Amino acid sequence: MQLTKKASYGLIAAVELARAPADTPRSAAWIAGRYDLPVAFIEKILHQLRRAGLVASRQGRGGGYTLHLEASRVSVRRVLESLDEGLDLVDCLGEETSCRLTGNCPTKDAWRTINSRFRDLLDGISLDDLRGGTAALDD
Repeated sequence: MQLTKKASYGLIAAVELARAPADTPRSAAWIAGRYDLPVAFIEKILHQLRRAGLVASRQGRGGGYTLHLEASRVSVRRVLESLDEGLDLVDCLGEETSCRLTGNCPTKDAWRTINSRFRDLLDGISLDDLRGGTAALDD
């Protein structure tokens, strides 16, 4: 499994919103400019995060986006799932699979366990953990 650019950029945008003071909205252009990312793509991602209830937006001068929830309450998994990112490490764990070994695979149970732990790991990392840098993840 490899995360998409949408997932990567979405997590970057969410972390930037977590880093901003609560009364300081960040525009898509500000976030995109900071990392040299496409503004239209960041705008689309922020709209999707807003529809998922993670981000609030304010129109007009001084407007932009803020986190709708406390950063400590937003997990990496929640951000990724809000962007419709599949988190299955192998295709056979999804509802629809084209794998011909699905009924007879000797590794499926192992992948199911690994996948479950991966999701738990993503649940255990919040935007609050990420806004300070990777030091918070060294546990």
